[in-house]
Amino acid sequence: MVVAYADDITIFVTTPTDVPVISDAIKSYEKVTGARLNTRKLKALAVGGWCTSTDMLDIPYHAEIKILSVTFTSTIQHSMNKRWVNVTGKVTTQARDTYERDLSLSQQICYVQAYLLAKIWHTAQVFSAPTTCTRQLTTSIAWYIWKGATFRVQYRLYRSRRDTEAGA
Repeated sequence: MVVAYADDITIFVTTPTDVPVISDAIKSYEKVTGARLNTRKLKALAVGGWCTSTDMLDIPYHAEIKILSVTFTSTIQHSMNKRWVNVTGKVTTQARDTYERDLSLSQQICYVQAYLLAKIWHTAQVFSAPTTCTRQLTTSIAWYIWKGATFRVQYRLYRSRRDTEAGA
């Protein structure tokens, strides 16, 4: 699979037999366009059980790589946890840093949507959020909006019409 964004190209290789195909595609691209890969920027990441002793186009293996500001490591679980802990910390810090601004409730909600949730949405497109991070994010955003106060919604248990009419 190939993912391209502007001049950044990410290639996902699932088997060593794909390497010659990729090599041929790169050579064809360079021949047709006159462009050359910047070999100093090339990185490989072994995800899961991939064997790092397999030479892949002389590209050095790394413990982690960054693709569109998301860092990936050798396991999805580790990548997910690392990313969400980072995002949770940034959102909490940003909410705390802007806590003293004198904004109306609607301005605070706009701030949350435009700045705090944008960080969350970007990561949520790549990794699902662990429950602990979701709780922490919810708490941080609620604390920011309600200025540390506990917000409670009045809750009434449902009573049937018969109970209401009987005065029960």
